[in-house]
Amino acid sequence: MFLAIGVIFFVGAYNYSIGSASRMGPGYFPRILGGVLAALGAIIAAVGLKNQADWAKTEGIGWTWKPVIILTVAVVLFGALLQPVGMIASIVLLTMISGIAAHDKNYRELAMITVIMCVFCAAVFVWGLKLQMKLFPWS
Repeated sequence: MFLAIGVIFFVGAYNYSIGSASRMGPGYFPRILGGVLAALGAIIAAVGLKNQADWAKTEGIGWTWKPVIILTVAVVLFGALLQPVGMIASIVLLTMISGIAAHDKNYRELAMITVIMCVFCAAVFVWGLKLQMKLFPWS
Protein backbone atom coordinates (compact mmCIF):
# COMPACT_ATOMS: atom_id res chain seq x y z
CA MET A 1 0.00 0.00 0.00
CA PHE A 2 2.86 2.39 0.79
CA LEU A 3 4.34 1.74 -2.62
CA ALA A 4 1.04 2.35 -4.43
CA ILE A 5 0.18 5.52 -2.51
CA GLY A 6 3.72 6.86 -2.95
CA VAL A 7 3.61 6.31 -6.70
CA ILE A 8 0.16 7.95 -6.92
CA PHE A 9 1.42 11.06 -5.12
CA PHE A 10 4.65 11.16 -7.13
CA VAL A 11 2.82 10.89 -10.46
CA GLY A 12 -0.01 13.18 -9.33
CA ALA A 13 2.43 16.00 -8.62
CA TYR A 14 4.15 15.61 -11.98
CA ASN A 15 2.44 18.65 -13.58
CA TYR A 16 3.39 21.00 -10.73
CA SER A 17 6.67 22.88 -10.75
CA ILE A 18 9.19 21.48 -8.32
CA GLY A 19 11.43 24.47 -7.72
CA SER A 20 14.46 23.97 -5.51
CA ALA A 21 15.09 23.18 -1.87
CA SER A 22 15.44 26.88 -1.07
CA ARG A 23 12.45 27.98 -3.19
CA MET A 24 10.04 25.07 -3.15
CA GLY A 25 7.33 24.92 -5.74
CA PRO A 26 3.88 23.36 -5.25
CA GLY A 27 5.10 19.98 -6.53
CA TYR A 28 8.21 19.73 -4.34
CA PHE A 29 6.69 18.30 -1.18
CA PRO A 30 4.29 15.81 -2.83
CA ARG A 31 7.08 14.53 -5.05
CA ILE A 32 9.57 14.12 -2.21
CA LEU A 33 6.97 12.58 0.09
CA GLY A 34 5.69 10.27 -2.67
CA GLY A 35 9.21 9.15 -3.53
CA VAL A 36 10.13 8.46 0.10
CA LEU A 37 6.85 6.64 0.68
CA ALA A 38 7.31 4.53 -2.46
CA ALA A 39 10.89 3.65 -1.48
CA LEU A 40 9.80 2.75 2.04
CA GLY A 41 6.99 0.60 0.63
CA ALA A 42 9.39 -1.20 -1.70
CA ILE A 43 11.80 -1.92 1.19
CA ILE A 44 9.01 -3.18 3.46
CA ALA A 45 7.59 -5.35 0.67
CA ALA A 46 11.00 -6.83 -0.14
CA VAL A 47 11.75 -7.67 3.49
CA GLY A 48 8.28 -9.11 3.98
CA LEU A 49 8.51 -11.26 0.86
CA LYS A 50 11.96 -12.51 1.87
CA ASN A 51 10.79 -13.39 5.38
CA GLN A 52 7.67 -15.10 4.01
CA ALA A 53 9.77 -17.15 1.60
CA ASP A 54 12.24 -18.12 4.36
CA TRP A 55 9.40 -19.13 6.68
CA ALA A 56 7.68 -21.13 3.94
CA LYS A 57 10.93 -23.05 3.25
CA THR A 58 11.49 -23.92 6.91
CA GLU A 59 7.88 -25.03 7.37
CA GLY A 60 7.97 -27.08 4.16
CA ILE A 61 5.09 -25.25 2.51
CA GLY A 62 4.88 -23.02 -0.50
CA TRP A 63 3.83 -19.39 -0.79
CA THR A 64 0.62 -18.60 1.04
CA TRP A 65 -1.72 -15.74 0.20
CA LYS A 66 -3.81 -16.11 3.34
CA PRO A 67 -1.85 -13.59 5.50
CA VAL A 68 -1.72 -11.04 2.68
CA ILE A 69 -5.48 -11.19 2.12
CA ILE A 70 -6.34 -11.20 5.82
CA LEU A 71 -4.13 -8.18 6.59
CA THR A 72 -5.48 -6.24 3.62
CA VAL A 73 -9.06 -6.94 4.72
CA ALA A 74 -8.20 -5.90 8.29
CA VAL A 75 -6.76 -2.55 7.20
CA VAL A 76 -9.66 -1.81 4.84
CA LEU A 77 -12.20 -2.67 7.55
CA PHE A 78 -10.36 -0.44 10.01
CA GLY A 79 -10.62 2.50 7.63
CA ALA A 80 -14.25 1.80 6.81
CA LEU A 81 -15.38 1.33 10.42
CA LEU A 82 -13.34 4.06 12.11
CA GLN A 83 -16.01 6.73 11.73
CA PRO A 84 -19.18 4.69 12.46
CA VAL A 85 -17.99 2.55 15.40
CA GLY A 86 -15.15 4.64 16.83
CA MET A 87 -11.43 4.18 17.23
CA ILE A 88 -11.41 1.65 20.08
CA ALA A 89 -13.72 -0.86 18.37
CA SER A 90 -11.87 -0.40 15.07
CA ILE A 91 -8.49 -1.07 16.68
CA VAL A 92 -9.84 -4.14 18.49
CA LEU A 93 -11.23 -5.46 15.21
CA LEU A 94 -7.99 -4.66 13.35
CA THR A 95 -5.75 -6.45 15.83
CA MET A 96 -8.03 -9.46 16.20
CA ILE A 97 -8.37 -9.97 12.45
CA SER A 98 -4.63 -9.40 11.98
CA GLY A 99 -3.94 -11.98 14.66
CA ILE A 100 -5.67 -14.60 12.53
CA ALA A 101 -2.95 -14.14 9.89
CA ALA A 102 -0.13 -15.05 12.29
CA HIS A 103 1.26 -18.56 11.98
CA ASP A 104 2.19 -18.64 15.66
CA LYS A 105 -0.90 -17.40 17.46
CA ASN A 106 -0.52 -16.26 21.06
CA TYR A 107 -3.81 -14.84 22.27
CA ARG A 108 -2.38 -13.36 25.48
CA GLU A 109 0.13 -11.28 23.47
CA LEU A 110 -2.60 -10.31 21.01
CA ALA A 111 -4.81 -9.06 23.86
CA MET A 112 -1.91 -7.06 25.34
CA ILE A 113 -1.10 -5.52 21.95
CA THR A 114 -4.77 -4.61 21.51
CA VAL A 115 -4.97 -2.82 24.86
CA ILE A 116 -1.64 -1.03 24.34
CA MET A 117 -2.65 0.13 20.84
CA CYS A 118 -6.03 1.39 22.06
CA VAL A 119 -4.48 3.42 24.88
CA PHE A 120 -1.59 4.70 22.72
CA CYS A 121 -3.84 5.77 19.81
CA ALA A 122 -6.34 7.44 22.12
CA ALA A 123 -3.54 9.28 23.93
CA VAL A 124 -1.82 10.46 20.76
CA PHE A 125 -4.66 11.19 18.37
CA VAL A 126 -7.63 12.14 20.57
CA TRP A 127 -6.08 13.58 23.71
CA GLY A 128 -2.68 14.74 22.41
CA LEU A 129 -3.46 16.04 18.93
CA LYS A 130 -7.10 16.82 19.76
CA LEU A 131 -8.43 15.22 16.57
CA GLN A 132 -12.19 15.15 16.31
CA MET A 133 -12.47 11.38 16.40
CA LYS A 134 -14.94 9.19 18.24
CA LEU A 135 -13.45 6.74 20.73
CA PHE A 136 -16.67 4.74 21.04
CA PRO A 137 -19.84 4.51 18.93
CA TRP A 138 -21.84 6.42 21.53
CA SER A 139 -19.35 9.26 22.00
